[in-house]
Amino acid sequence: MIELTFVLLLNVAGENLEYTPYETLSKCLATKRKIERNVGRYQKDFEKRWSCKQMKVRLAKVSNQNYVIQEIVDEE
Repeated sequence: MIELTFVLLLNVAGENLEYTPYETLSKCLATKRKIERNVGRYQKDFEKRWSCKQMKVRLAKVSNQNYVIQEIVDEE
């Protein structure tokens, strides 16, 4: 299924290494802040590597309420 959702992206060397879907921007930003508190202060260029963006993605259901991103269809 294709959805417009918020995605937490980890970008390394210009490539999206990891991406996780979230229902709301606030949930995405809350997760980003947790990562920053735990490891971000030790990472160089944290703000450039981690970002929350609204994107059109193809999702696959893996359990009752959990979805994974199969591919990024389009960036908004």
